[in-house]
Amino acid sequence: MSAFLGPIHMWLYNQIQIVEEREAEIVDQFSQKYSAEKVDDLIFPYRHQYGELKEDKPLVELIAGSDIHPWLEAAISSAQSREAAVVAALMDEFNDQELLLSIYAEQAEELAEKAKVRDDVDEFNLNDAFEIINEHFVERMPCDRLSGAVKEDGKIIWKHQSRLHQEFWQQTEVELELMHQLYAQWLQVFTENLNPELAHKREIESDYYNDIFFVK
Repeated sequence: MSAFLGPIHMWLYNQIQIVEEREAEIVDQFSQKYSAEKVDDLIFPYRHQYGELKEDKPLVELIAGSDIHPWLEAAISSAQSREAAVVAALMDEFNDQELLLSIYAEQAEELAEKAKVRDDVDEFNLNDAFEIINEHFVERMPCDRLSGAVKEDGKIIWKHQSRLHQEFWQQTEVELELMHQLYAQWLQVFTENLNPELAHKREIESDYYNDIFFVK
């Protein structure tokens, strides 16, 4: 694949930016509540290992003529790996799950409100809401085929193979239950802010997990 930038590439880069913006907010809020020096010391190894945040740089500037497909694949991996490692380090030191959950919720609410303003709607119906969720919630490369959606009357079941996100968090010592709680919190708040009549729940099995979106 060439370095040509298409809509799918910008869509994936947007998902990467959302993960990195959330990580930056996690670091900022933990620094404010506890010790900025201590937090910096904790996360420094992971910024070194996985690279610094890309901030708000244009994608075309970042790839600098590289092949876009492997660049995005590596960026998705590093963003999720670094988020997991930072969360694990902060939880090990401060054990403040309440603060983490609030940060995930705050970002989800803010992004949902921005989506409504962008599309000039007060509420999204279920199908349109799922498209917005799919636009914002990081997965892997589409060609990996690790997720698939089944639409039913008043319900959408988004089925994920377990390695979609888990393998990044399994590199750390954090319990996978926390990953599911954080992502479920983000999805629940995002969904309800797209439309208060919609809801989300996550069902976890041994080799897959489902995100279920439905009309209340």
